[in-house]
Amino acid sequence: MTEAELIDQSLQCVNSVLQLVAIYFSIVSAYIAAIHYLLHRSPFLLKGLAFAFLSGALTFLGITSIAIERSAAGVTNALHRLPARAALPPPTKIYFGLDALFVGRSLDLAVMAGWAMAFCIYLSLFYLTFLHRWDRD
Repeated sequence: MTEAELIDQSLQCVNSVLQLVAIYFSIVSAYIAAIHYLLHRSPFLLKGLAFAFLSGALTFLGITSIAIERSAAGVTNALHRLPARAALPPPTKIYFGLDALFVGRSLDLAVMAGWAMAFCIYLSLFYLTFLHRWDRD
């Protein structure tokens, strides 16, 4: 692939990540609204069904995010294997300037922080669905 095609693929990966985050926030927000307006009064079976559906949706998003992460890593590696040039065109120079922010452990740390945040939110939703006593509020 050419340099331009690789940069385009990289930007498409970033776009996919942003879409995935938007979908995640939409699902979690809708579930929080469902807990507040409906599930806190619902029988255990309905709570279990709703939480199972949430779990399936979040699992699918997690699998998709792993695929996007691997694709982005492949594209970035391919870009770094391109032959070096003395003068890079401005879009490529900007891309590699931003890419330098995520070289090494900082990207791994950001990914792990994102997974930790998602896991904490998942545990919070479990607590609110099954364990919190809403009649005291």
